[in-house]
Formats: sequence, structure tokens, C-alpha cells
Amino acid sequence: MYLQVDIYECGSKHIHVVLRGQVQGEAVFGDFDVFAEFIEVCQDFINKRSLIPRVFLDAFDDSGNACT
Repeated sequence: MYLQVDIYECGSKHIHVVLRGQVQGEAVFGDFDVFAEFIEVCQDFINKRSLIPRVFLDAFDDSGNACT
């Protein structure tokens, strides 16, 4: 799948995300905090939809927080 994502911040501190390829569109965020919240929601969605069970992923967690 071809995907290009351009992220840039304009002079008014708005963050623009431009998607090209098999997904297309543009999102404009009012500031960095709104953009960061959007990314957190996306990551949460990915984590819940992951084909790899969380328990398996946690087994390879090298942050020291994984159960043994």
C-alpha cells in the first residue's frame, strides 16, 4: 500500500496532516495538544484492533514493565 503522510506546523501554530496515496485527505489541528490527543486516540484504536494479542506483545516489552 502506498501512503505518504506530510505533517507540518504553520505560522499560526496550526498543525496540518496531509494524506496521499490509497488514503487521501487533510486534517487541521488547532494546536499541538489537540494533535497529540488525536494521535493517542489513534494509538488506542490500533492497540485494540491489533491482530497480535497484547499479552504476546507485552512479553517482548523491554521497558521493564512487562509481567514475568
